[in-house]
Amino acid sequence: MTSQVLGAALFAGYSRGEVVVSLVFACVFAGLGYRMSYRHRLTRGVTPWRLPSAIWALICFFLQPFGIIVEILAQATTKSAYPSPSPSPTVQGHAGARPYGVFPVAPPAGVAGPQLTETPPAPKGPAPPASDVEGKPAMFGWYPDVMRRHTERYWDGRGWTDLVRDGGVSGSDPI
Repeated sequence: MTSQVLGAALFAGYSRGEVVVSLVFACVFAGLGYRMSYRHRLTRGVTPWRLPSAIWALICFFLQPFGIIVEILAQATTKSAYPSPSPSPTVQGHAGARPYGVFPVAPPAGVAGPQLTETPPAPKGPAPPASDVEGKPAMFGWYPDVMRRHTERYWDGRGWTDLVRDGGVSGSDPI
């Protein structure tokens, strides 16, 4: 069978424009599948279901949106190659932050990564406002003055500022 006869049988009933649009969408989905697999390998050390990224590109090329759904399922069910971090001090004490000294990608072979085992220095000054019910750090805003000299003091999300408020009148008072 010649290629023209095979092509005519395969695309019978479709216009040239429909075939081109279909192939363009298939290529877009293949590129998306490859990129998703590649990024998963960079962040977790393995590709989804440990299939090569090129295979994910082919799956997404032929199955298009269903291939992407299968790849998302594969990402959710594939264990990371990196060990799960043990409970240790976190960067700046933020809830859900990556533990100090744990990096998402291992350093290249023969290169020693930074050895950060110390806890970060505690912020100077009064303690931050209490976290919310979910354990997230307090957001910026006005809170009761920790120095007890004014009604409220402004927390910028990182530390107490010099901005104070008494009965709606704003002012400045260094900590």
